[in-house]
Amino acid sequence: MIKTIDLFAGAGGLSYGFLMTGEYQIVAAAEINKNARKTYQANIAKNDDNFEFIENVINYDFSALNTRLGNSIDVVIGGPPCQGFSNANRQKNHLISMNNSLVKEYFRAIRQIRPKAFVMENVSMLESDTHRFYESRKDNGEIDALIANGHDIPKRKDTLLLSRVSYDGIDMLKLPESDLSEIVIPEQLTHFLSVLKKNIGNPRRLPNFLTKNKAAIKAMIESYTSSVNGEDSELKQQLVEKLRKIHNEIDVNQPEDALEELDYIVGLQKLIEFITEISENELIGQYDYSAEDGLRFIVNSYSVIDYVNAILGDEYVQNGEVFNAEWFGVPQERRRYIVVGIRRDIYLEKGVELTLPNGSTVDSIPTVGDAILDLSAYEVGYEPVYTPLPYMEQPDLSDYALFMRKGSTTVKNHITTRTTDKALERFKKIKQGKNFHSLEIEDKDTYSKPERTQNTIYLRLDPNKPSGTVVNVRKSMWIHPTLDRAITVREAARLQSFPDSFEFIGTKDSQYQQVGNAVPPLLAKGIATTLLKYLK
Repeated sequence: MIKTIDLFAGAGGLSYGFLMTGEYQIVAAAEINKNARKTYQANIAKNDDNFEFIENVINYDFSALNTRLGNSIDVVIGGPPCQGFSNANRQKNHLISMNNSLVKEYFRAIRQIRPKAFVMENVSMLESDTHRFYESRKDNGEIDALIANGHDIPKRKDTLLLSRVSYDGIDMLKLPESDLSEIVIPEQLTHFLSVLKKNIGNPRRLPNFLTKNKAAIKAMIESYTSSVNGEDSELKQQLVEKLRKIHNEIDVNQPEDALEELDYIVGLQKLIEFITEISENELIGQYDYSAEDGLRFIVNSYSVIDYVNAILGDEYVQNGEVFNAEWFGVPQERRRYIVVGIRRDIYLEKGVELTLPNGSTVDSIPTVGDAILDLSAYEVGYEPVYTPLPYMEQPDLSDYALFMRKGSTTVKNHITTRTTDKALERFKKIKQGKNFHSLEIEDKDTYSKPERTQNTIYLRLDPNKPSGTVVNVRKSMWIHPTLDRAITVREAARLQSFPDSFEFIGTKDSQYQQVGNAVPPLLAKGIATTLLKYLK
């Protein structure tokens, strides 16, 4: 058996696909999410007492792991998250995150283990110049050494916009060097104030939000402002006065009269968060401020793909391609960028060129109807724990449905979210293959900017086609092709090619998220099969 470890394993879609070949043994896996780890343990690692679970890859000693396993690890697989790359700034949530280092941790594992092969799965954008790392004191020496050794890692100057506005009483250029702790308000209070600000102007959401959260917001403001004293800085006292204004206007249900104060506090807290991220990640650069351009941070960056090509370029022959899950019999169009590497000595010994599939490997692609319509006959649940229901006698099952049932006698995880009256009205009006944008304007009244709603929201699946990319279909509110309800966890799992024997564990939202984050097992099986010509 080809011994394999899976890093960033999630619920186990990549691992399961490798196991489907019958040629690989998964001996260790890393996953930090507790619910996903439980799912992985229950489905993949349940019969192996020697299996090792790595909770966190950061600073983990992979050399020691390989030694404990008799230096037998042949393959490293995994999909390090991409949310931390520099283009995350487009979402204005974070400049960077801990995920920014996980690609580097993945390749550190490969350097320590020296497997015969590796597979790195990530979004298709990974192949582009869009995804970049910022220069950091944490690892800049390593990058400079790679460049000095002849690797091409071109750098470019990037400008991170931190704030377009200035704040009364604050020297913006000196702010990053100041003690920011005294003007940081509790994270939960910042979150509440941010949501409150977004809901102002929405006649439906604002009253509901205040009904649920007014008391909590007032209590948090009171707790923070009660600590102020005459020795505090003028800036903190100014902040406290603005919070008190918000408190008073919320108290009389007139938060719109404190919109200026909300803008100030929410914006300032976000700015402080950005400055803190820059400091904690030890970015190399300099701050710049002008009234015209606002506060910015100037930093060099380099592309992730250049890093990937450099870090193992000498020792591994690599090839990367965009794979479509449809090519491997998954009833879903899902494009993912896959990098495959073969250790150079193995590659030369085999004498086989490293080529990857670039088209369909199946005769026909299953449709949504093939995948899930047989499940329409089973009662859905609404709680995370669902009692499995025995299969019924059903004629004319599709080949794909029969394949999904193989190895199982029951339907599991057939749970969905309860539908509000408003959502049900929308469900009934949306035809197959259509989405939120097909509704009349009067049916979009709960959205402040309906024109900006993504095309995946309120999507009723077309039973005669493969689905689009499965994400967290609960959040996207995907609609069943023929029933006026949301897609269940099991139906989403079928679209991802998880067999019915594979059971998801955790909260309802966690189960949906695990399914949406996973690599479709049939896609993973196709990758695993491609590798065999170098490993057997």
